[in-house]
Amino acid sequence: MEMEYGTPQHFMCPISLQPMQDPVTSPTGISYDRRAIHRWLAAGHSSCPVTGHPLSLSDLTPNLTLRRLIHSWHHSTTTPFPVERSTPSPPPLREVDDDDVVERLVMEMEGGGGGSWCPPSCDLLREAAAVAAGSGVARRRMVGAGVLRRVLRLVVWCGGRGSSSGEAAVMVEMFDACLALFHALDVSADELRPLVADGHDLVDAVTRVMATLEAGDANATRARESAVRLLEAVTEAADAPVLERLSPEFFSAATAVVRDRGAVSPGAARAAVRALANACRARASGACRNRALAVDAGAAREAIELELDAWSSPQAPGGRRATEAVMALLAELCACAEGRAAVASHPAGITVVARRVLRVSAAADACAVRVLAAVAGRAASPEVLREMARVGAVGKLCCVLQAECDAGVKEAARAVLRMHSGVWSGSPCVSAYLLSRYL
Repeated sequence: MEMEYGTPQHFMCPISLQPMQDPVTSPTGISYDRRAIHRWLAAGHSSCPVTGHPLSLSDLTPNLTLRRLIHSWHHSTTTPFPVERSTPSPPPLREVDDDDVVERLVMEMEGGGGGSWCPPSCDLLREAAAVAAGSGVARRRMVGAGVLRRVLRLVVWCGGRGSSSGEAAVMVEMFDACLALFHALDVSADELRPLVADGHDLVDAVTRVMATLEAGDANATRARESAVRLLEAVTEAADAPVLERLSPEFFSAATAVVRDRGAVSPGAARAAVRALANACRARASGACRNRALAVDAGAAREAIELELDAWSSPQAPGGRRATEAVMALLAELCACAEGRAAVASHPAGITVVARRVLRVSAAADACAVRVLAAVAGRAASPEVLREMARVGAVGKLCCVLQAECDAGVKEAARAVLRMHSGVWSGSPCVSAYLLSRYL
């Protein structure tokens, strides 16, 4: 390749076989051109084209170093892609008439053909997703034409279809194509918020479909991953009235994705944890109810198990983001008595949280200290206090006072240490010198 086209091999996209313009890297370490990999995923694929490992859009990260190298190489040569006349150029990606796709999509979604309304074909939805993923102009045109609102209504329509085997298979295919287009549109929370102001039907429809998806089926797994990413986006953009009316099935479906983390991509498991954390945010007046529902669904236990899996495989992609999501969820759950009991009763609950303090990020530190402060509150049992001393949680709180942490985080750690200094100062697992020095 390098000899034929004059381009270093590591600058070439494995999909398009052309030099990359905007390289992004997958968790497996393979770099692709953003437009090519977006089209690949929008076409219905859910795995890395080179390694075959599970892959979704949320797993991709910009490779800025490679991009600078490509641009530097491009400007350092007068003929960036020297090709002999007798040498055929690599096959380009199939060209699509973006305007025609947008017009056909809007017409079919509006029922422009007359008669009873029929949903657009899955092929058209996937073609539109590929166009939106590859062209910012087309993406903005679709959003401006109301495609996003119609896609969400189509998702609700899919959730109301029958459950017979034949109809279920068609429904899953349509559902997956709708979600592929939704994610390709790449809308912000501000753009999505007006559309989910009364999004109860949308969340219920997505949860119903997720409950019918069969484990082990590749198409169902891909649809499930896309669905939980939609739930993450909706719960992030939704206001309190929507969050207050979330059903128990929502918490069961999201927790099930975390439980089945070995069968889904790391990005899907993180999206499920974030969706649960969004649903339990304190700004919703029904947060206490949602926290109890999440704990009943096993969210605290599965979040801790997810973090334990990250320990057993330190090379796992997205470790920092996963830890931040897990700590944020545990911090929200520990605002209720059921959540504190779930963390304290897990054999590795306090250990997991304590070990992550001062190791990941400031955001993870703040949430982890909130968890430890909640678990060691005034109602903490002697067994919990002894466990915190034994696994090093007390020592970590002392280290927080020494480190460059936020003042609020330090104050929370200091309050816990003061509250139980009488118990911990006599423990052989805690340095009495540290307690006396920093208190």
